[in-house]
Amino acid sequence: MDFRNVLRKNAIRTRFVIATYLLLMLMIGLLVDTAIGANPYLDLTDNMLAFLTFKTLPIATLIILAISILLLIFIHFKGHKIMLTGMNARLISPDGTLNAQERQLLNIVEELSLSATLGYIPKLYLLDTPEANAFAAGWSEKNAFIGVTTGLLNRLNRQEVQAVLAHETGHIIHGDSRLTLYVGILANVILTVTNIFGSRLYIASGNRGGKSNDAASKARLILIILNLVLPIITQVLYFYLSRTREYMADATAVDLTQDNQAMINALKKISAQHDTENFEDGSTGRAYRKAAFIFNKGDSFFSTHPSIENRIAVLEGRKTF
Repeated sequence: MDFRNVLRKNAIRTRFVIATYLLLMLMIGLLVDTAIGANPYLDLTDNMLAFLTFKTLPIATLIILAISILLLIFIHFKGHKIMLTGMNARLISPDGTLNAQERQLLNIVEELSLSATLGYIPKLYLLDTPEANAFAAGWSEKNAFIGVTTGLLNRLNRQEVQAVLAHETGHIIHGDSRLTLYVGILANVILTVTNIFGSRLYIASGNRGGKSNDAASKARLILIILNLVLPIITQVLYFYLSRTREYMADATAVDLTQDNQAMINALKKISAQHDTENFEDGSTGRAYRKAAFIFNKGDSFFSTHPSIENRIAVLEGRKTF
């Protein structure tokens, strides 16, 4: 696996997805402003340009932006905590009384943190569930942690556990938790605004002449159309971003451990269990953990993870993504 090439491709794709979300948010804000306060002497395009250049104050766009910023601030400080809700999670502290397995886990995390030059050691949580899985959250010394299930520890050997923890360390290194939470917030703001203005809010065109009505009507029509197609577009983009981050975390695991076979074996064992057992539940945390788990069934436009077959093919150098 060409680790540097994987990182380069993923960085390009990430920038593309983020730019697309921001452009969608800007376009929707300008459409809402036009639908509410179209200038009677300008057509749709000129109205949107007037709001974009602040010749007319884009009140709706600024409100949407302000709401997004507030939600992003909240997620920045509280989002990582949601990941543990609904799970019987126990902090494995180096200051506590530890058995041999727990000590080994802490040693692995410490080794990986040093190899990755993180500058700190993420917290480690043991999750009491038969499901073989793991996930990471956070991106700094204050909020980074790795969660490992007892089911995973019971099925994998030390090298395979180390590969899984290296994968999760990769997510922390690259701030994947922060990125996916931020993108999720942007997607929800976009969908909420288009839903309100596209199907529920009927705005009177006013009595300022045909041109005004025409521009506002076109803006509302576009919002109605976007209300139908954006749920699909935003989800496809979100899942695409999530899948690329999994490939990058696999690449990071190989780079940190210098062993692609351990990662391959771990993925095979984890996926084999999930083929025969179902651990889905409806907890709030589960919805957030789904994209963060090392394994989740996929490989479609609406999957958070690539298929195990594709991940193994990339790890073995038989395929690029």
